[in-house]
Amino acid sequence: MSKSIVLLMAAVLSLVAVQSVYAQSGPEVGAVAVPLASRVDSGELAPDAEVALLTLVNQVRRQHRLPALVMDPTLRTAARSHSREMAKRGFVGHGSLTGGSFGERIAAFVGPGTFAGENVTLARSAEQAHSAFLASHSHLRNILEPKFRRVGIGIVNGGESGLFVTQDFAD
Repeated sequence: MSKSIVLLMAAVLSLVAVQSVYAQSGPEVGAVAVPLASRVDSGELAPDAEVALLTLVNQVRRQHRLPALVMDPTLRTAARSHSREMAKRGFVGHGSLTGGSFGERIAAFVGPGTFAGENVTLARSAEQAHSAFLASHSHLRNILEPKFRRVGIGIVNGGESGLFVTQDFAD
């Protein structure tokens, strides 16, 4: 996948970067999903890439005098589950091809009234995903949100398709 395709994907998804109290009602931007031409039967988790991405996120937060985010096991489960679904069903987005939204998904993992956000992308490496997030105002806003204290990062290796990346943030 070329750098321009990854940046284009990040630009498209920046329009749908989600940041909200998960229980909002009405139409939700977090229901958007961009279908891909390929699917992955069994993508492997990439825990080293997840840790690398957390390190990169916290470097940026430190540069902005914000506290480091803590990897939350429950949010990590949510993020990994979403990355697996994106790889298996062949899409990138906050929603699902079966119709679920970010708000509906995250509600199963966090308490009522939790302020939450999500970044998703498809990239060749954790570093490339991070660069794409930094280049997008909406994604960067999630990374630098002072209310966020916890994050779950889920990365699934989709082989030729690349890495399916989900960052789920919460207060």
